[in-house]
Amino acid sequence: MRRALILSSPILLLSLTLPWAAQRAAAKDQTSGDLVWKDMNYSQRKDYMKKKVMPKMKPIFQTFDAKTFHDFSCQTCHGKDAIKLKYKMPSADIHPLPNTPEKFQAKLKAEPTWPKWTDFMAKQVEPAMGELLSIPVFDPKKPEKGTLSCGACHKLE
Repeated sequence: MRRALILSSPILLLSLTLPWAAQRAAAKDQTSGDLVWKDMNYSQRKDYMKKKVMPKMKPIFQTFDAKTFHDFSCQTCHGKDAIKLKYKMPSADIHPLPNTPEKFQAKLKAEPTWPKWTDFMAKQVEPAMGELLSIPVFDPKKPEKGTLSCGACHKLE
């Protein structure tokens, strides 16, 4: 009789099931918790990109160039075969970059739009992506392995 009363009490039943429901919801939302990019599996990364990366990066790109990035999507960075290639980076479909500092500097001088683009990438895109992926951003003054740099997204010539 006492057991029936306890289980029929809506408040007690709710207090017993609420923690379980909250844990289940957190497990479904794979972007919650302290899990960082390097520790995520493919499914978690895809979910994180959809829920965290796209909402932050889309306005950054569209504010920089609304016309070019009007249709900002996964393919903008990952390329036209993004799904087939499982979103692997660097992408063959975004502008390739020179593979040495000297060649890069020469391009900066030769191409009128390059300073604007490199400034945008260095000051807005890399810091935002570095923060989102929990990866330190490359510093040309003190290069370190494992940092987020141009070559993470762009193929090098």
